Amino acid sequence: MVIASHCLGLSKRPLYRGLRSVTFMTFEIPTGRWLLDFQDRLQTRSGSILAAVLLVLACGTATPRAESSGRDLLLSYRSPIDETEQPYRLYLPTSYAGERPFPLVIAMHGTGGDEATLFDDDRYSEGAIKWAADKHGIIIASPFGRGLTEYRGIGENDFLAVLDAVQRHYLIDADRVYLTGHSMGGTGATYLALHHPDLFAAVAPLAAAYSFPWLARNARHVPFLWIGGADDEEFYLRGVGQGVERMRKFGVSVKIELLPEEGHFGAVKNFDRIFSWLLQQKRDPHPRDYVFEIDTPLHGRAYWTTVHKISKPGKMALIRAAASANNQALFTVDNVSEFSFRPDPDVFDLSNKLQVSVNGDKVWAGLLSRGSELSIRRGPVTWASRIKKTRDYSLVSYRNHPVAKAPEALDMLGTEKLLANWITDAMRESTGAHIAIYNGYAYRGLPVSAGIVDIVDLVQCSRPFDQYLVTARLSGKDLLAILDDNIPDPKRDRNSRLDKPGASQLIQVSGASYVFDSRKPSGERIISSSLDEDRIYTVAMEGQVVERETIRLAGRFKEIDYMSTRTPFTLALYGYAAKERLIQARLEGRVAEAR
Repeated sequence: MVIASHCLGLSKRPLYRGLRSVTFMTFEIPTGRWLLDFQDRLQTRSGSILAAVLLVLACGTATPRAESSGRDLLLSYRSPIDETEQPYRLYLPTSYAGERPFPLVIAMHGTGGDEATLFDDDRYSEGAIKWAADKHGIIIASPFGRGLTEYRGIGENDFLAVLDAVQRHYLIDADRVYLTGHSMGGTGATYLALHHPDLFAAVAPLAAAYSFPWLARNARHVPFLWIGGADDEEFYLRGVGQGVERMRKFGVSVKIELLPEEGHFGAVKNFDRIFSWLLQQKRDPHPRDYVFEIDTPLHGRAYWTTVHKISKPGKMALIRAAASANNQALFTVDNVSEFSFRPDPDVFDLSNKLQVSVNGDKVWAGLLSRGSELSIRRGPVTWASRIKKTRDYSLVSYRNHPVAKAPEALDMLGTEKLLANWITDAMRESTGAHIAIYNGYAYRGLPVSAGIVDIVDLVQCSRPFDQYLVTARLSGKDLLAILDDNIPDPKRDRNSRLDKPGASQLIQVSGASYVFDSRKPSGERIISSSLDEDRIYTVAMEGQVVERETIRLAGRFKEIDYMSTRTPFTLALYGYAAKERLIQARLEGRVAEAR
């Protein structure tokens, strides 16, 4: 049941606060490739002023605060996961009468926000998003996403549940469903679009933190418009740039716009411009070919195929699908051992014989009726196939991908943390490094409970970050300095109110051990360790360490030579869990405090 919570007095804040009419002017100018190349223009003195002015006119004009006359609703749905009421905000534009399908934009809040932030917060020009929705005739939904989840794990489930609820209760054009969001919301929009590319027409991430470049080819049929402030922190610009670079490499429709003299909130000043671009895009619901990159079977489904098993968990998998003119389904797969094929009747003629080949080998030919799918499994020598009844897939199903068992719960509490011991072991196993280091900077993950562990638990246990792991060659002396630099200091280390229990700067390790005394002066706090000062070690760490210094590097930030492993952090956790089948760790003195 959809509950109008505001009518029941459940809203935490007024839905309308000081909206006022304004007089404003806008300029319409053509946009094109010059927006992508504005950085090149800025390299020359003659083009700098012109490029800056044109970009500001095109992208930087703030959407005005204005009266909106649509219906602004604070709603909720009951989650079958825990039977709680989960809120979301919905805006129906003035032109919506329930007589024809409308486009839908799902707008996602940033860190510390909620379902109302994009509507009511002054930093988003309070009321501007509703004004733009009225102008363009767009329905807006904003999920809570279970708070600080990066829209992963249970946060992803919340997002999909809101999408499902809105599509069931309102007339939505399924080919014009769009994603946008700011900061954490921009990162979340990217994550969701690249894992569910068949659901969305286009994506506009705003000031996103990173871009999941290992999934870039999944955007082949989903155009991206990245918008950020040119003066934002380097970490954000670098994180987006990695994904954009790989998207361009594979010919994805992608644009990036950096707004001159704007910081982290510059990208949210013009919802009019954002919505205008989104509405120019329309989903292709029946592509005749696609490429789908898969990190885990949790996100193995798109278009006509579902990947059920990966040959080598911990490595990326890929499926390339194409429909030929003579009713053939041609699949090229890599690191996939089992998948199913559900022929799209708008792509394939189900009244005639289908032919299916995998990696150039014919695996099946015959009639495949509606309601049936072909299960394809790699055998000892060749591929085997059989017809099965089509499985009933639900986007909001939860915990359907068990991967291992945990004899006891693992969490991030204490000086030496059980969960961190397991995580660093997984990092070291994935990279082949001598040592792995990890800490709970801004930790927002969840413990791993005893019992069956699902892939979704691995996604959630290490939030908020997910980037490529990197390795660096460091001396034992360097490592000791870095360990010392991260001994918690009450004068400078204050965890955010947003962080989870266990958040700490203190470094956790695999492949080494150390004892510290926090009472000693800086540089003398490591009183014993297993490290040899003169030895050179290969050290695995999260990519954010060398890009954002989430582990203090004792004055070595931006000076450490490192190599990307091209293995995403959570993919390393999944690979280790799938290999070991047990998720367990013990306290063994890796990190100890002197008494």
